[in-house]
Amino acid sequence: MQRHGCSLLIAILITGFGLSGTLAARGDVCAICAKQLTNTVYIFSDEVTGEKKLICSDCAKLPQCYICGVPVKEGGVQLADGRYLCARDSKTVVLKADEAARICDQVKDELDRLCSRFTSFPTNVDVTVIDRIDVDSMYHPPGNDFESPNLLGCIQAVTNIGAQRYKMRLMTGLPLAELKETCAHEYSHAWVGENVNRAQRGLGRDAEEGFCELVGYLLMDSQREESEKKRIFKNHYTRGQVDLFVEAEQHYGFDQVLDWMKYGTASQLEPGHLEALRDVKMPAAGSAAIPPVTHNNNVKKPGPPAPAPANIQLQGIMWGSAPTAIINGRSFGVNGVNKVKFGETNVTLRCLAIQPSSVFIQNVGSGQEQELRLPGH
Repeated sequence: MQRHGCSLLIAILITGFGLSGTLAARGDVCAICAKQLTNTVYIFSDEVTGEKKLICSDCAKLPQCYICGVPVKEGGVQLADGRYLCARDSKTVVLKADEAARICDQVKDELDRLCSRFTSFPTNVDVTVIDRIDVDSMYHPPGNDFESPNLLGCIQAVTNIGAQRYKMRLMTGLPLAELKETCAHEYSHAWVGENVNRAQRGLGRDAEEGFCELVGYLLMDSQREESEKKRIFKNHYTRGQVDLFVEAEQHYGFDQVLDWMKYGTASQLEPGHLEALRDVKMPAAGSAAIPPVTHNNNVKKPGPPAPAPANIQLQGIMWGSAPTAIINGRSFGVNGVNKVKFGETNVTLRCLAIQPSSVFIQNVGSGQEQELRLPGH
């Protein structure tokens, strides 16, 4: 899985009294150093917020943030693999390997709960983390001079003593929601490997990627991660398949999508012909067209999701480089805003501060603030 779409960079040469005078009259300043803009002005698109930022020629030469693509100056950090993070985005990313692995385990459980009526996801998956140096070694062998892809994660089937396992690699330094979506995407590739005979099925690569993005989208939708849902649609590397898969799931249901992935007669979904999702060819009894799903034999399928708590509860705190609080099943970073459900009520909360055993929140609607403590503290 890769992140595509670099920050928009446009240089505007200001001459005479035209735009230069307009900028001076408006008092426009550089978004990075806050100095008056003159001469050449660059426009950067913040890939997180979508906001266009005016940057002076000096700041345009600075390293760009790996997440948002905006030049990094004060408050930014440089990772050991050479990537830069701006002050804002450095507070939201997951950097520690053990934390990323723990989050990935959590995603596996969340996927099984979300899809418990239809399927479960493989357990024969080993998770490791990589950084930019690892990516360069994977895609930049000696003697070749090309830029490595902006990889978020990847997965590989490995046969060991007759048993197949999957090796999932996740990039460090991803925001929490993006890390979860990437993990869901890679688990979906493992599901395809266990349930779909790609060669006999004739499944197209773009369709497989679109399906994996659909699963990530469904997970983000269940957690109301609206920004991450938008990022999924902005990423065009599935060549439009993710849009079709999301639409097909909404019209026909996830069970129909799974049947099409395993038994469909077309290599991919086509715009305007989503009814073809029902065109499936089930294998004859005893056919080996679909590989056996051995990992499900000893898997305990989870039950339906638990009902919403009766009140607002602090359920956990992940204390890493960017602390995260779990409140009524939703993830909050500091200053994060989310809707949570308790009983039959929905309320929008803002997380004001996270401490080792408690958090301070604000009801956005009423402005009321309160402290939530972990059970037993």
